[in-house]
Amino acid sequence: MTFAHLPTGVDVYYEVEGAGDPLLLIMGTSADHTTWAAQVEAYRDHYTVITYDARGTGQSTHPPDVENYSMRILADDAAALLDSLGVQRAHVSGLSLGSATAQEMAVNHPAKVATLQLHCTWGSSDEWFIRMIETLEVHILHDDPAGYIRAGLLWVASPTFINDQPDDVEAFERGFIVDNPHPPSKAGLLGHFHADKTHDALGRLGSIEVPTLITSGEVDWQVPTRYGLDVQRAIPGSTMHVFRGPHSSHIAFHEMVDEWNAFTLGWLDRQARIAG
Repeated sequence: MTFAHLPTGVDVYYEVEGAGDPLLLIMGTSADHTTWAAQVEAYRDHYTVITYDARGTGQSTHPPDVENYSMRILADDAAALLDSLGVQRAHVSGLSLGSATAQEMAVNHPAKVATLQLHCTWGSSDEWFIRMIETLEVHILHDDPAGYIRAGLLWVASPTFINDQPDDVEAFERGFIVDNPHPPSKAGLLGHFHADKTHDALGRLGSIEVPTLITSGEVDWQVPTRYGLDVQRAIPGSTMHVFRGPHSSHIAFHEMVDEWNAFTLGWLDRQARIAG
């Protein structure tokens, strides 16, 4: 097991695979580093891939106070992890809560970010978004993690996935908690929900100067494309891509993994060629 004791006050579990320029992957609410498994497999022949359990997930520290969770704090952790690994600058790719973390990292630690990918992203939590998060939070407040996963899939998965792939749905649900050796904790979940609900970076995104890709899925109910478009308009020169089709959900990285990986890897490779 590999841990970094960070000056931000948490111990973070991380893994490094592959060779090439460093690529930091930041996962979403309550999900640990293993959620990136299919992406690591696709990327590691091209990049040195760094995955980790954000505070409140997996084997990393789970602070009990929700005030110890914000996108800024999570971004400070990510930057400190790179420092602990001796990485001066990395490509950064974040999904959902991870994308909001990546925004704050690019704003507050710009020298650490070579390129930026923001998947299923939003720039500021409005009332609709806060209420959506509360539909998930209520299950954790009532100590019902199974209900949280069941309700959460309605937001993050496509109707096609839920209706037509019952075995995959069951495996996804079991893998998140029942079969997970390091399942989400109540403290970590509530902390991540707090970070989700209080995210507010839209007015500061104009300072981002690195090549930036924003992606969304046309059937992402949890973070609809309108939020990604707001972010794209706020970041000068950024590129927007919308995945389409019956599996283009919030978890398109899982449902349409081959297309998702090929597109994101192709974008990274193009940035390398442009850079010389």
